[in-house]
Amino acid sequence: MSKLLKYLIFTFATSYALQILGSHDLNVDNPSGLITFNYAVSMCMFMPTIGVLIARGNIREMGWNPRFGENIKPLLFVWLSPTVFQIVGSLCYFIVYPGDFDLSGIYLKETDPAAFEELKNSGGSYIGYVAREVFSSFTSFFVLPSVIMGMGEEIGWRGFMYPELKERFGRTKGRLLGGVIHGTWHFPLMLLIGYEYGYDYIGAPVFGLFVFCIFTVTTGIITDYIYEKSGSIWFAGMLHGTINSSFNPYMTMKGYYPDRTVLGPSNVGLIAVIPMALFAAGIIYFEKRRESMEYADF
Repeated sequence: MSKLLKYLIFTFATSYALQILGSHDLNVDNPSGLITFNYAVSMCMFMPTIGVLIARGNIREMGWNPRFGENIKPLLFVWLSPTVFQIVGSLCYFIVYPGDFDLSGIYLKETDPAAFEELKNSGGSYIGYVAREVFSSFTSFFVLPSVIMGMGEEIGWRGFMYPELKERFGRTKGRLLGGVIHGTWHFPLMLLIGYEYGYDYIGAPVFGLFVFCIFTVTTGIITDYIYEKSGSIWFAGMLHGTINSSFNPYMTMKGYYPDRTVLGPSNVGLIAVIPMALFAAGIIYFEKRRESMEYADF
């Protein structure tokens, strides 16, 4: 049995078991259900790393020296790009559905009435509140736990699985296949608790699985590119973390539209993911162009 197959069997078997267990406890009327669910999902994010150990992958060679002085551009990219992609992606969604856009605070009033009253009593504006949230997305230290959790996955995905797939299928096909595999890893949560899109979106439940794989293929290409450029697995983990903790565009909506969650405004939606997907497509295009030029020179 190959190392890659051992990795996939262990990672999916344990992760699916944890997701099913956590989802069951979350769905039953049990006060401890949410706690169990959070623990299960947190453990799940470290299964890819344990899978590498089980498969005897070479963790030491994944690049543990971040060399920040030499990697200023990748560092700025992983720090800033997720929020930028989220904002631009949500703008694409609101161009298609302009009636969904709102900055009066309806979202905050419905989701957190106490916070809305506090903002109202303080005399602050909702636009200022949203601006602070965007700024916090760029600067908050709360991203650090997300980076740690992201590393739990990235050691497995980009550190081990992607190099194995690229060696077997080539860079582009390996990345595409890796993104689909990463997407399917989330399927139990999506089917059992409506992760990311809920249950009532257009084409549920199958269409959401397809759209989410577009997102994971896209982020997989970008993350692997940054990993190759930086030479350090830390940058893959940081990008994973900043993507997971970036600005929440739902706070700029007039209400909750369950039928359109699969479209946006979060960039896991089909419309909102377009800017990021175009960027990923650009990476593939220019890499192939550079390779063809190098081959012609040879």
